[in-house]
Amino acid sequence: RTSDPDIYAIGDCCNHPSPRYGRRIRLESVDNAFEQARTAAANICGKPTVHDKVPWFWSDQYDLKLQIVGLSQHYDNVVLRGDPDSRAFSCCYLRDGELIALDAVNHAKDFMAARKLIAERARPDPARLADAEAVIICVPTPLASQREPDLSYVRSAARAIAGVRRPKNPVPGAA
Repeated sequence: RTSDPDIYAIGDCCNHPSPRYGRRIRLESVDNAFEQARTAAANICGKPTVHDKVPWFWSDQYDLKLQIVGLSQHYDNVVLRGDPDSRAFSCCYLRDGELIALDAVNHAKDFMAARKLIAERARPDPARLADAEAVIICVPTPLASQREPDLSYVRSAARAIAGVRRPKNPVPGAA
């Protein structure tokens, strides 16, 4: 939301206050644009919602898939998982024991686990984190009362705000 309560700025063009990082941040990613659109749509529809998603990014560089979750600024410890010579490894960034970011190269399992860990502000054991054979996390499924509220009613508004239109018949020849 801008200083005008009736105007929202979302996507690559804006910076926004981040409760997670305690400062204003600007992110250029498709996921961030979609998530900000959902947050704006929820607020427009009268459901006060704070935008506080863990950012993530990806890039394919020839035979390497780079996946990043979180922002690694201001880390005080980095833990390497795996061997960079194998071309499948991860760098885990911690601040005061909390996992704040992870860079995964050809290691999607670490990336997916870190998304959950970072969202939960987890403090994994650095020795276990360094063990490339160990599973980073096993997150129990939250109880229904602990899950995020269902905001499916804002999907259409979020897509409209983000300028996304779904084709009526995405498969050629489909009715």
